[in-house]
Amino acid sequence: MIQVQELSHAFKIGKKGKEKQVPVLKGLSFSVEKGEIVSIVGRSGSGKSTLLHIMAGFLKPDKGIIEVNGVKTSVFNEAESAQFRLANFGFIFQNFQLMPGLTAFENIELPLKLRGDNKHVRTQKVKDILQHVGLTDVQKHYPNELSGGQQQRVSIARALVTDPPIIFADEPTGSLDSETEQDILLLIQSLNQTRGITFVIITHDDTVAETANRIYRMHDGELVERGVTHAI
Repeated sequence: MIQVQELSHAFKIGKKGKEKQVPVLKGLSFSVEKGEIVSIVGRSGSGKSTLLHIMAGFLKPDKGIIEVNGVKTSVFNEAESAQFRLANFGFIFQNFQLMPGLTAFENIELPLKLRGDNKHVRTQKVKDILQHVGLTDVQKHYPNELSGGQQQRVSIARALVTDPPIIFADEPTGSLDSETEQDILLLIQSLNQTRGITFVIITHDDTVAETANRIYRMHDGELVERGVTHAI
């Protein structure tokens, strides 16, 4: 489903004309198969979040190719990337990234508005997703009225509502206690199994990583280990 080939990227620091290139990703090549949960594991600064941003089309790589379902996304311009993301990707963030002035229902509905779905379709889809993630009773609550686990479930529901084939999760349990973390990981596994969604999880936590079918470990911008688990 996702093919990454010889991917390299560097950030520029310093004054214009005297910039210094700081390599972040160094010739990465790997794949993500349809229906897998894949974890990319590494310490802070290893390059894993930069890799996610490039895979999702938020950054253009300096070198290399990314293909998603046979489409070469690494050559897209900004508008093309945004359109492709909306149609193909969902996102789950460590800090939830919810709009504080919107209710749980409205936060989940937002991607459907951006896509241009009519109100009847939006309402039915959001109601279905709320029921699926167990949030029907808090749909009118604002983020500051929800627990961390409930906020992350809203984030997951928002990622699901457009029926994306791929969901990127950036430290999805990093702001949660261990019990709530386990609930969220079980929900991700359930969604993978029942809906066939492909998950790419960025994490520094081996407990989170072990929920995946496949683990890639990163160090200083390079893949240093590839493994297969028996989590699913």
